[in-house]
Amino acid sequence: MRKVLADAYVTLCVHAGIAAADVICCTRLGAYSRGDNHAEAVGLLKKARETASAHRLETRLSMKTKAGYTYLPSSLAEVKRAGRAASELVEMAKRVVAGSR
Repeated sequence: MRKVLADAYVTLCVHAGIAAADVICCTRLGAYSRGDNHAEAVGLLKKARETASAHRLETRLSMKTKAGYTYLPSSLAEVKRAGRAASELVEMAKRVVAGSR
């Protein structure tokens, strides 16, 4: 996979995870992280008792930095991990929303 494509995919997966975290936090806490520091979203997920989701997001945030701001290409393993984490976070957001109805 070419660097540009791999890095763009990883970045999109991270953004999907951030959006899913916002959905979970809005549903459970009535608030979401509004700042540029995505680490705040990790803290809010922990407050929402989503420790596993917080860990997934935290791990992927470091991938975003590498993919978006360094010359190092994302590896195929990182691409796969980013995709899985994004899917897991989005699925958790769906379950949280469905459970709140």
